[in-house]
Amino acid sequence: MKTKKIEIGSNVYDINVKTATSDEIKELQHELYINRIIIVKNQHLTEQDYVDFAGRFGFPEPYLQSHYNHPDFPLIFVSSNVKQAGRQIGVARTGGYWHSDTAFEKNPKIITMLMPKVLPQTVTRTTRFIDMSAVYKALPESIIEQIEGESFIHSGRYRYKIRPEDAGLDIAEMLELIDHYQPPVHHPAIIEHPVTGEKIIYGSRGFTIGITNKSLDESHNILNEIFDFAESNDFVKEVIWEMGDLIIWDNRFLVHSSGRKKAPSDNIHEAVTKEEETMMYRITMKDAYPLHANKERVMAEENVF
Repeated sequence: MKTKKIEIGSNVYDINVKTATSDEIKELQHELYINRIIIVKNQHLTEQDYVDFAGRFGFPEPYLQSHYNHPDFPLIFVSSNVKQAGRQIGVARTGGYWHSDTAFEKNPKIITMLMPKVLPQTVTRTTRFIDMSAVYKALPESIIEQIEGESFIHSGRYRYKIRPEDAGLDIAEMLELIDHYQPPVHHPAIIEHPVTGEKIIYGSRGFTIGITNKSLDESHNILNEIFDFAESNDFVKEVIWEMGDLIIWDNRFLVHSSGRKKAPSDNIHEAVTKEEETMMYRITMKDAYPLHANKERVMAEENVF
């Protein structure tokens, strides 16, 4: 197995995940925690291959809304605007905002694995990332003092994809429905990585909606200050996709956003219908550690899995 550092994370070569040994998988896990993100190159996997590897790498779990998932492989979340026989496959236009996958859950999925199935022909498909441990190190002390020991409140309420059966509900009813099935959750604003011991701002503009023990206005101001700082060119890094890539990242460290161009508000429906076909397969999973270990690290890195 060979690795090469890139703008964020590392590319990994000369490994076939279908036949990878236990030692090679442990080496991949080590690379992940050190580099935040790994891109395993030249992988050509069936759906079953993909699911099998996920089960060896971590502890995969299906997404909470089943209509996002592959009909035959429910562990696979399908992000796609592709239609077959007039029928939508998966859910279109997911993840076009800064977020950490499933942070709105009580026990978030820690590891995300993504594999392209269809890439646009004329537009480069990318994903943008921000390392929130780097943001923590660079934030002014005055901001850190305002969130030290506090919790962020997370919810997916503003990123819910409207379905045909939601027709007739007003926005307030929609928000009540979302909160009924997935109530807002609290996680520490600053977490300590259970393997590396690094401190990380665990929040994103997409899913973080407030700060415990602070007013709405105060929360809004502090969060905007943090996210405006984090989303600057100093921290945003971009990964360009190629067929055969298998990208794996640690959601503790990274927030991410689809690199697609934002559709104009005054003509959004027409712009969306003209977007080129794209399809990504995603699997999210737990690893051997909790989300954070703020009091003490629970294991040495060499004991991962």
